[in-house]
Order: sequence, then C-alpha cells, then structure tokens
Amino acid sequence: MNDHVRLEPRVAPCRAACPAGIDVPRYVREIRDGDFDAALATIREKIPFAAVCGYACFHPCEAKCARRQFDEPVAIRLLKRAAADLAAKVPPPAPAASTGRKVAVVGSGPAGLTAAYYLALKGHAVTVLEAASKPGGMLRWGIPEYRLPNDVVETEIAHITATGVTITTGAAVRSPEALLADGHDAVLVATGAWTPVKLGVDGETAAGVLDGIDFLKRANAGEKVALGETVAVIGGGNTAIDAARTAIRLGAQTTLVYRRGRIAMPASAEEIAEAEEEGLGFVFEAAPVTIEAGRLTCVKLAPKDGGSGRGATLVAVDGSEFTIACDTVIVAAGQQADAAALKLKVARGGTVAVDDKSATSVPGVFAAGDVVSGPSTIIDAIASGRTSASAVDIFLGGDGRIDPPRAEPVEADAPLGGPRRRRLASKKADPAERARSFALVEDGFDAAMAQSEAERCLACQTHHHTVEITTDICKACGYCGEICTMGVFGMSETFNAIGYQPAVALHPEQCIGCLKCFAVCPDFAIAVR
Repeated sequence: MNDHVRLEPRVAPCRAACPAGIDVPRYVREIRDGDFDAALATIREKIPFAAVCGYACFHPCEAKCARRQFDEPVAIRLLKRAAADLAAKVPPPAPAASTGRKVAVVGSGPAGLTAAYYLALKGHAVTVLEAASKPGGMLRWGIPEYRLPNDVVETEIAHITATGVTITTGAAVRSPEALLADGHDAVLVATGAWTPVKLGVDGETAAGVLDGIDFLKRANAGEKVALGETVAVIGGGNTAIDAARTAIRLGAQTTLVYRRGRIAMPASAEEIAEAEEEGLGFVFEAAPVTIEAGRLTCVKLAPKDGGSGRGATLVAVDGSEFTIACDTVIVAAGQQADAAALKLKVARGGTVAVDDKSATSVPGVFAAGDVVSGPSTIIDAIASGRTSASAVDIFLGGDGRIDPPRAEPVEADAPLGGPRRRRLASKKADPAERARSFALVEDGFDAAMAQSEAERCLACQTHHHTVEITTDICKACGYCGEICTMGVFGMSETFNAIGYQPAVALHPEQCIGCLKCFAVCPDFAIAVR
C-alpha cells in the first residue's frame, strides 16, 4: 500500500508566513536580477512600509524558508531593506478617481497609516488625526534609532502622504462617533496600545520608577533622561530589551529582570543576543517585590508543583528574596489598549471589540492594529490595517480590492537547488562602540551582496514532487518528521498490518525534494520523485 500524493502548485511558505501576504519569491527574484525598483513595487503591493520592515521586522517569513532544509534561511528581511535602500525613488501608484467619500483615521502608527494609504489609493479622501506632535506611532516613539532611524520613518510617511493622505498632529480624539457627525463617512480607530501594565508592588509610583514606553518616547525625542549609574529593567518583551539597550547607551550599567527563563522571553532572540553583547545583565526566574530608593527587592520563582514549560504557573520560593542596587527602575511589563477612553465597546485587555469585518459597535466606526489585538508586531499591525482598509472600502461602496494593479509575474523555471553557499551575514558595529551611541547597529547589503544572497532562493513554489510512503512496511520511527522542517509528514490514525501507526504525507505540497527523508528512513519506505 502506498501513500502517494501528487503535489499541486502552492504558495511559497515564506509568503504564507507573512501576515501581509507579501510576494516574497517575486521580489527576491527581482533583486537577484538587479531590478530593485521592481522589487520595491512588489513589496508595496502589500505594505507601504518596505524600509521599516526591512530594518525592524521580526521576519516570520525566514522561519518558514525552505532553504532551512539545506543550511540557513534566505536573509529575506535584509533583502527587503536592500530593495528600499537601493531602488530609485519609486512614486506611489496614481489614486483612483475621487469617490467623494471622507475617511478619518485616528492614530498614525503602522496600522492607521497602512489603512490610510490603501484607502487613498481607492479614491477616498483620508485625514489622519494624531495626538502626538509627530506621526509614526510606535515606529517613531517606541523603536530606538539604532534599530530604526527616524529619517527612514519620515521617508515612508512621505510616500504615504504623496497619495493625498493628510496628517494632522496634535489632534487628540475623544469620540470617534463625533467625527461621523462632523461629516466623515467612516472612521478608523488605530490608536495602538500605550497604557502600561502595572506590577502591583510597593513603591511602583515612587520617584525613580519609569514606564518603559514613556522612557523610550522621551529618549527617542532626544531628551537626555537622567537615570543615574545603575538601572534595573523589569520585563522580557521587545519594549524591555529596547529600554535596556537605550539605558546602556545613556551610560547606565543595566540589569534586566524577567520572571521566566531566557528561552521564554517574548523579545526577539537577535535583540536579546545583541543586548548581551552590549553589556546587559540578566536575572531570570525572578519577580519584583518592592521598589525602594536605590534598590529593587526581588524573589526567586519556580514552577508550581514541579511543572515545566513556558506556561507553567510560577510561585515564589520561600526565603529567596534578594536585592539589586539601582538608581532607576524601568517597568516594561506590557501595555494595554484603552477602548473605554474612546467610548467604544471594550473587549479583553482593554481592546476595542470588533466583528470579522473590523467594525465596532458604532455603525461607521472601524478599528485596527494593537487597539484591537493588544501589543503585536509591526507586520501584524500592517496586516490589520490592510484588512480594515478593505472593510472600510466595502462599507463606502467599493469592492474591497486594495492592492494596486500590476502585471502578473511570469514564474521563472525552478533552479536546481540554488547556490551551495552559506547565508550572507550583515555587518554590525562593534558592541563596545554601539553601546555608546544611537548610531545604526546593522549595515545593509550593497547591490552585489543583495543579488548574491537572492540567488540562494530555491524558488520552492515552482518545484513539483510526489511523496510516496509504503505504509505496510513503515515502523513509525518518526525520523522523517524530525528531519523535515517543511511539515510534510505526520502519523496515521490507523495501524498497518505489522502493528504500527505509519508515517503519512499530510502536506506533500510542501516538499522541496531535498531527499533527507529518503536518506534517513531505516525501512526504505519513502520515495520522492
């Protein structure tokens, strides 16, 4: 008996992993061919923030890159940055004819500006209302310049306003519903998640205790925040790591306290490693108890009842209290949205309650980004902005198709496997030097490097293979599933004649023909053609 499935054409796993659905294989191929303008246009079909994502995206696409089966994933994020850095100034597509409809977007972070961009291209008159003095939201105020320079954010925003989007700063909105009464046909709320989560410990409101996001806003605005010589940062997410690395750059000896182990930290592994190189100290499996002048008292934590794993309940270890000397404590334990302040129906964690069309409880008012999801990533916020833009366009009488029209790509023939060379590494500043400066940590690729790295792409979406498993002789060792990072294999729910639950090809369309499963199978039960 054979488990035999013919592969059908599929979406490349890198593209499937991108929340915004960017056609990664196409722009990588265009970079390989030296057409950086075309690559940038391809990226902007799905996101207006090509450079921002090239500098600061957490790149879920790379985690699914088929190249992992051979060595390392293609440097997709850096190739996106190369497209933005090396392309000529590519203007946005011409907007459609005016619909006569007016849209107000509340908030100018990645979700709000993404929605504004695509709605403007659909012919709607879009005004973005921003409470802060400058637009950009978390892109400007929450990400330090050593990761994402402000001039990059400015350039991206200029591309968006070139579509006709108007941005008004210093314009706080208390009632989105009132904007409808003022003559807008639809309102999109994209105010983010800025309210800090409190620790609930003694001394949290004392002098010398700073909120992580507020600290980053002040530092990113150029303020020389007085920290003293030693700083303790509480938290394990990207805000905590950014705050810690910023404190180091302001001259403080800095220690980060996190309640779980290093592997459980939600922050980017790359950012954690870079922070450690710059001198950040870590105290894991500990939580604050009290904050007093000059010191932070913590207690060690351990899994309750011998539990394990990231989700294990933690309890304080009796008699384990210890202190950390510090002049300043920065609390970065998370942020929440504040739907109630906008007079909208509240969901979990203070977020705005919406339906599957991004609509709130108020007719004509929609919501997107972190105000709906809670704190997320740049690319998730962009994807949410796209979804809401489509919903608003339909509400206003449009068809909801927001992608700018472009000629369909012609798929190239599948390469034989790509060059057998390792991933190109970007050059990074010396840790000791970057710890003293807000200069950019990472250099991008030049044209030659970008083209060379793009050549490593396997164009796996063009491969066509069959995967056959002779289930009668399979003894369920599971080696095929362990060696395959593409998720091709699973285990049958039934038993074969010799008493085993054999392997089956659950997702053969993901096969790239590396033949590792064939080589590792001790029963010679797998054939790939």
